[in-house]
Amino acid sequence: MKYIVILIVLLSLQFSFGQTKSLNAYEYVVVPMQFNFQSEPNQYSLNILARVLLKDQGFKVYMDQEKKPLAFGLDPCNSLRANIIQENAFLTTKLKFVLLDCSNDIVYETEQGVSRLKDFKKSYNDALRDAFMSFSTANYMYDDTLNSTPDLTSGLSDVMERPDSNPEEEYPDKSIYKFGGEFYWLVTNSSGDYDLLSSQGKTNYAQLKKADRGSYIFNSKMINGAAYFDAEGNLMVEYMERDLNEIQNIRFNKID
Repeated sequence: MKYIVILIVLLSLQFSFGQTKSLNAYEYVVVPMQFNFQSEPNQYSLNILARVLLKDQGFKVYMDQEKKPLAFGLDPCNSLRANIIQENAFLTTKLKFVLLDCSNDIVYETEQGVSRLKDFKKSYNDALRDAFMSFSTANYMYDDTLNSTPDLTSGLSDVMERPDSNPEEEYPDKSIYKFGGEFYWLVTNSSGDYDLLSSQGKTNYAQLKKADRGSYIFNSKMINGAAYFDAEGNLMVEYMERDLNEIQNIRFNKID
């Protein structure tokens, strides 16, 4: 697609600002259907077991091939990726379970789980359960106040309260859009680009900077991607969803 180059640049910028956060800053975990050491998807039922054990810890868990809700995909750095590290050992199964952020940094790593059961499936499951015993000291509890995504909007204010002004009068030429049951105002800013406002013009939700050939760089706290206006004037936004390795699309429908 013609906006892939813009998306790749934005994604690399976002990840370059990544930093390891507390485990409690993450609500979601993505579990692959096949870990590197496995010869087939969900071998020994290990991947599904990992999902079950993570849910028991309080995470919201999705398999990598599973359809995810829109709220999940809006910020690829608000989730962790699960991985299992296997250590070669004679007559024993040794596994470590790790959680990695969007910069591929380890946020959490368990102690090594060990099993000496002879049956392969039972041994891998037993070793993983043993590794998960480490979570008893992690005391995981999601805290959204810890989750602060780097701001790539170059001066875009998250909340632009105007108690002494009337937004209706300030933006007489606004265009109105609707997305997710909310209304947004599209207005021209002082640099000749666009601001997308929410809360009846009081909140600066996103900024659209001109790129080339009718495309824009779309920057907000939730999405960093590319945008364009279709033939009906709807605002189309495309962004890369890292875990699915796919471009996702959302549409702000033009109302007025």
